Amino acid sequence: MSVQSLNRINQINFKNFFKLKNNSKIYIYPNLNGIGLSLFVFFCFLISVFYENNSGLLLSIIIFFIFFISILISHQNINNLKINSLNEYYVEANKNKKLTLVIENLSKEKKLNIDINCQKQKIGNYNFFKKINYFNLNYNKKLRGVYLLDTITLNSIYPFGVIKTKTNHKPDCDIIVYPQSIKPNQELLNEFNIDKSNNADDFDGIDEFKNGDSYSKIAWKKSTIDKKYIKIFKDKEKTRKLILDLDKYNELAFELLLSYSVYIIQYFYQNKINLIIKHQGTTLLLDENEKSLNQIYKYLANAKN
Repeated sequence: MSVQSLNRINQINFKNFFKLKNNSKIYIYPNLNGIGLSLFVFFCFLISVFYENNSGLLLSIIIFFIFFISILISHQNINNLKINSLNEYYVEANKNKKLTLVIENLSKEKKLNIDINCQKQKIGNYNFFKKINYFNLNYNKKLRGVYLLDTITLNSIYPFGVIKTKTNHKPDCDIIVYPQSIKPNQELLNEFNIDKSNNADDFDGIDEFKNGDSYSKIAWKKSTIDKKYIKIFKDKEKTRKLILDLDKYNELAFELLLSYSVYIIQYFYQNKINLIIKHQGTTLLLDENEKSLNQIYKYLANAKN
């Protein structure tokens, strides 16, 4: 099982975990059922005192023992849990994104009936049987920028349902919310040769056939027995504009321009075409490396007009 867990970690690429400190405070208190039960213990104790009823005293001692055991087990059930996260998450504005976080069980004991809450939403109830455990957090922001992840709360009502334990974790990770991708207007699509027929070259005329030319490009309707001609195509990749200068589009609203830019950047990245982005003296290069894409996302998340 440990080998499978390590393989899974490598696949998700959690190489730059920020690990929380282990000294997170644990809060232990009775829930409503626990309060009701404690009142019942007090009532049994009063009966045993005023009426000298040993059965009432015995019952109160038994119930008190249940409380004591619940506190010990509840504390052990939620202790030695550590939340790990990436240093940075990249999220597109106004779209739902699942952020994967890890809960590491530092003890050998299984952790049962753990509720996870964050951002006023209940993420789910989990049983942690392995050392490395995963959970997903739905994240959505309408406006671009850099945000901090809210406090993650672990709750446990275990084992008798009368004592509640709670601990809070504050992951030190940045949520990079970059502008929402919006398809540009036709003028920009044409400027960067982004269209449906993009994979095909443009017809650019005919030329006389030379030795070494491909027979598949012969223009048979123009050719004669004595003389052959071939079709000439203009290579779109060679004529594609490779510089996106944000300072040249003053006629567009800045936020809309950023959204158009994200669409163009994603298109170039998916098609493995290098692109230079310029803005107010800053120059960024987009290549096939995901780090270059994330660097651009981070810049656009903070870009100012």
